[in-house]
Amino acid sequence: MPLRHLAIAAVTAVAAAGCTTQGPKPFTTATECFFPACAIDVAVVDDGRGGKKLALTDDGNVQMGTRQKVVAIVWNLRTPGYEFRGDSVEPHTRRSAPGAPNTASGVWAQEIIPHAYWSDNISVTNMNNERRPLHYDLTVYPMRGTPGAPLSASATIMNDPCPNMGTACR
Repeated sequence: MPLRHLAIAAVTAVAAAGCTTQGPKPFTTATECFFPACAIDVAVVDDGRGGKKLALTDDGNVQMGTRQKVVAIVWNLRTPGYEFRGDSVEPHTRRSAPGAPNTASGVWAQEIIPHAYWSDNISVTNMNNERRPLHYDLTVYPMRGTPGAPLSASATIMNDPCPNMGTACR
């Protein structure tokens, strides 16, 4: 093999190694999220036992695209009679579920910037500064006249910034 071919192969291998940032994900399905925004549909459905539960696109999991900074994540509520409130998207902390995967409130605050909300949608901006999972809880509340308790679901946002800013990542 000529030296030129060997050099090209070595450069290609180094470039590919710099961009293979996808490690094991904490979920099997996820919405791929790229600039400027991604959307997750939320619906209140029958749980099969006479109650209600939340159904989210890709179980609410989000995989941030590499090098995608300041991307909005939007949850759209598709079921009438329910609403989002200011605390509908919160970090999943040790306090909210002992023993489950969690995200410290300080870490959440460094990566996630909340926006104003409407009754049928809520959004945040993800800074995607550090590769890490951000576990969160999503809660919808019954509107006045709708019977029942608030409904919650837990999911994960997997941040994936480019690890080597000098390389060309996707």
